[in-house]
Amino acid sequence: MHRVRALVVRILSALTRIVTSGVSRHSTLSSRIVIPASQFIMADKEATVIVVDLSPSMAQSHMAAAKGQSDIDMCMKYVYDKIGSKILSERKSDVVGIVGVGTEDTLNRMSEDDAYKHISILSEIHQFLYRDYQLLPTKLVPSLKSQGDLISGIVVAIDAIAQHCRHLKFIKNIVVLSNCTALMDFTGIEGIIDKLVEMNVNLSIFTIGADEETSTALQRGNHSLLSDFIDRVAGRDVNAIIAPFAEVLRDLEIPHVRKVRSTNSYNGTLTIGDPNQFDDCLSIPVERFSCVKASAKINSVAYMKPKESEPASSTRRTTTTLGRKIKYDIENGKQKEVREVEKGDLKKGYRYGASVVPLSVEEEESLRFRTNACLDIIGFVPSDTVKTWQLLTETNFVIAKRTDKHATLCLLSLIHAMSENELYGIARFVSKSDRPPVLILLMPFIADEFEALVETQLPFAEDVRSYKFPSLEIIKTIKGKVLKEHHYLPTEEMKNNMKDYINAMDISNLTPEGLQAGQDDPDGREFAIVGEIFDPVLANTRQAIMYRALHPGEDLPPPSDSLLRNTYPPEALVKQSSDIADRLVASVNVKKIAKYKTNKRRYAAQGEEELKQESILNVDELIDGSINKIDSEQSVSKRRKLETSEESENGEFDIEAEIDKWQRTAAGPESDAALPRIFEQACAGIDTLLEDENLDPAEAVKKISILRSSAIKLDEPAWYNNYFVKLQDALVMGGSANKSRSKVWENLSKKGLGEIPLGDRDLDE
Repeated sequence: MHRVRALVVRILSALTRIVTSGVSRHSTLSSRIVIPASQFIMADKEATVIVVDLSPSMAQSHMAAAKGQSDIDMCMKYVYDKIGSKILSERKSDVVGIVGVGTEDTLNRMSEDDAYKHISILSEIHQFLYRDYQLLPTKLVPSLKSQGDLISGIVVAIDAIAQHCRHLKFIKNIVVLSNCTALMDFTGIEGIIDKLVEMNVNLSIFTIGADEETSTALQRGNHSLLSDFIDRVAGRDVNAIIAPFAEVLRDLEIPHVRKVRSTNSYNGTLTIGDPNQFDDCLSIPVERFSCVKASAKINSVAYMKPKESEPASSTRRTTTTLGRKIKYDIENGKQKEVREVEKGDLKKGYRYGASVVPLSVEEEESLRFRTNACLDIIGFVPSDTVKTWQLLTETNFVIAKRTDKHATLCLLSLIHAMSENELYGIARFVSKSDRPPVLILLMPFIADEFEALVETQLPFAEDVRSYKFPSLEIIKTIKGKVLKEHHYLPTEEMKNNMKDYINAMDISNLTPEGLQAGQDDPDGREFAIVGEIFDPVLANTRQAIMYRALHPGEDLPPPSDSLLRNTYPPEALVKQSSDIADRLVASVNVKKIAKYKTNKRRYAAQGEEELKQESILNVDELIDGSINKIDSEQSVSKRRKLETSEESENGEFDIEAEIDKWQRTAAGPESDAALPRIFEQACAGIDTLLEDENLDPAEAVKKISILRSSAIKLDEPAWYNNYFVKLQDALVMGGSANKSRSKVWENLSKKGLGEIPLGDRDLDE
């Protein structure tokens, strides 16, 4: 308590010093008062018009990298990627239109003018949906003989944007895709440039095969004219580019990063102390926005076409005149039935083990946590006392209220005070009223033009579970003896080889070729930089959804190399380190184990195949004199069967023989069901033995020891631990065999035959 109070005094004194000196340091602190609000506004509206050249030459191939694919096929790769990303973003304000140049018909507002013939608006500017995406291949088809003016197509796109956006604030884009063989009339180009500047339209022209050695004179001439046009537009401070389509293809391999603007999730005050009780407290109006947030997985079911046999509505719910009814599958033993229940007949409850405890409305109200929205700092801790694994959730920014300069100055002073004293704040946070409170950590964040508190959730003491894992370097026996040599302990050779391999596979500074770069190499960079990596599962799901829309009857293609590039190290680096890797593998004596020998029954099918392959007889070995060996094995087997039968006649259960038999059979459903029965019979035999008045403690301890060692060998420690809990209660209870049971418990404790630690195994001395 005294430590927390001292920290609070330090932070408040530093805060007072900075606030007091803030007026004199106007050039350094108050110049950074205004926090950029552009990072915390809603996403801007965006309108994009794609102008596609559909002249007859687009059905040919003019691009070397196309490998025989037509120019229109290459264009469609960009169209599919551009529009598909907008569909998956599900932003209603992100709209797209398509203009075709060189179409058979003419469909635009200026169709009466001959300059705009064979130009059609194939898709009005609107939010593209999944069904619109499926129609793209039928709309974007080159014509047989029609030609259209590409510059006039740009004018039609400008007119479409003007009609849709009007005076509203939009990000306006025009993308032109052409192989530069279409007609181009640059008459009145100055007026077009003025309109682009007036509307602030971003213009991009991507040429297909026009800048290659095999391009025609017409292509080279049109490409030069388009380049001059782009230069003149860019000279008027408008974003305008012209690029070969080969560069566009390289960019298409990189998955899109969804741009999401943060929204306000808390609008209240940050307090130090209770304003209702003390006068010397601190209260700052603040706002809260997302800093780092995990991208949600796509629900691919939402994009699946329902089967014709399925009704449009859900089969789980029906609507009647009496109200909504819900169908439930109810299991009563082995019988199943479907019962319709009125919504008003349902009662709330919660699951407690295998039982369902009903919860009335009154009880629910009495159990509700009555809270008010707040962000109260309850103390400060040194920054080095907070570990990374203690942070539970995504992070958020806490900034001052953007319209309050006094709050901004006060919060910036608090941020600098915490940074100078290397302190983090612990706060109680309630986002909205009547919500449960959470414990959060506030960390100062100071960048060039942005300062804030970064907030993330901390666990309560009840949320932390402490596990004691076995050491990787020290092994002790049951009696406490430290082993210096053991097959679990690495040797010096292993450690040195591992150190060499780690240094050889260092990816913190690599050349573009994938090899390690020197400290002074200007081309060196980290292999996977934070901010440039992406989730391959999410990106692959996006591509699969869009591919399925265009190819509903085909199999999905394998993931592209760009999706998997960060999942494995550079090939050149692996090849360079192969000698060290081989030396490491040889030193640790790595051996491949058959799947069925790992006691993992999910490999049942593979295990059976491997077992069949290993059980093939070697005829040469049999002929060369192994008959004697087989005879000896058969005699041992007969003797074991005889012993087993004798024990069975005496009513005892030989668990070692049964488990040994199970281990020698292939994994599968039969063995999976047999093992629990073996343990149950063994446990029942031990319980029967403990109930005997003439109990032999040594015999009971022996059987328990066999059961425990068998559980360790079969990698099933939980079964033994569950039985040992019941066994412990039976041994400490009274009864006719109480003294003998106490002796059994004493021997178990001495020999260390208690519960099997999870993640650990008993080691021999």
